[in-house]
Amino acid sequence: MRQLFTGMLLLAISMGMAGLALPLYAKDLGASYTEIGMLGVAYVVFLILFSVPVGRAGDRRGRKPLLVLGFFLTACALALYSLVDVVIWLIALRFFQGATEAPIWVNAQSAVADLSERGERGRAMGAYGTSWAIGFGIGPLMGGVLYATIGAAQTFLLSALVAFIATAIIAGMRLPKPKLVARKLRLRSIWPACFVGLIYVGIVSVVFLLFPVYAFKAQPEGGLGMSEVEIGLLIALFAGIRAALFVPMGSLSDRIGHRSIILAGMFGSALALAGIALVSGYLALAVIISIMAAAEGAIYPAVMSMISKAGEGKNLGYVIGIFNAVTMVGWGLFPGVGGALADVYGPTSPYLMCAVVALVASVLLWKLLPKK
Repeated sequence: MRQLFTGMLLLAISMGMAGLALPLYAKDLGASYTEIGMLGVAYVVFLILFSVPVGRAGDRRGRKPLLVLGFFLTACALALYSLVDVVIWLIALRFFQGATEAPIWVNAQSAVADLSERGERGRAMGAYGTSWAIGFGIGPLMGGVLYATIGAAQTFLLSALVAFIATAIIAGMRLPKPKLVARKLRLRSIWPACFVGLIYVGIVSVVFLLFPVYAFKAQPEGGLGMSEVEIGLLIALFAGIRAALFVPMGSLSDRIGHRSIILAGMFGSALALAGIALVSGYLALAVIISIMAAAEGAIYPAVMSMISKAGEGKNLGYVIGIFNAVTMVGWGLFPGVGGALADVYGPTSPYLMCAVVALVASVLLWKLLPKK
């Protein structure tokens, strides 16, 4: 799995670089919070539509061809951002980027499940999550420094170069054929995991898409007045702590079960999101971001282990495709609604919204998640 993890690490670095530069660049082009939120909405449209078909295709024809195609086209999408200077074209390219990433996430997660034993699935998913989460920690920090020093276009081009290197690594790896063990699939059993994933991804999308703009705006405009580098450090802190906890939390979920880990993570997220809306000092925010990273770091490996076991066998890619399609609704919905709320009610409203959603989700999941 080393080549897969290395490729995902480099791709996440490239996406993290571009991901921090994108909302800042949109702001410089005059975008409103609503338009910045649309960057998240546009990204998920084709990602949602294509997740199930590419999952089925991976089950039938193998994961590697789809992974290589997704990596290559994503690198092309990142390069194209350097050519546009109008907000509407940034949004259009986000549609394209979402389509190019669909084959990556579904088939990478399925490949990890193919390569790991059922009893160690949480740890394996944690190790996989660590590979891309470290990249999303390094990438925004690099993106903040590069955006402040060389500008948006060069930052996008460098991110594309890293993605092309990742493509070459994935093209050179070997993957086993998918396990085609016949198991009866009950779609009803996967909906609690899908609901967890939707909330988890929605919260992360608000952190990556809306928080940089909120932190960067001057205080008279309702922001925190931070520099690009300071913002990059906070995002790197969030991603780094989350990445560090994926493997231990995955191992813990293997031992004690998914339910307790997911409930604790969801409740911790609610508290941390309320904290973001209430504090403004840099050190206080760093503490709050750390708490939220710990909560999110608990949720991911537990829910990925849960969904991969539900789809184990010939339906694995299909089930993970459904899971990704549902969770990506969160990536578009949360920043889209949050951006509109920020324009009307103020820049802290997206975090209060997410805090309420996470708290309500904690109560619902107490009933929905199986006890065993």
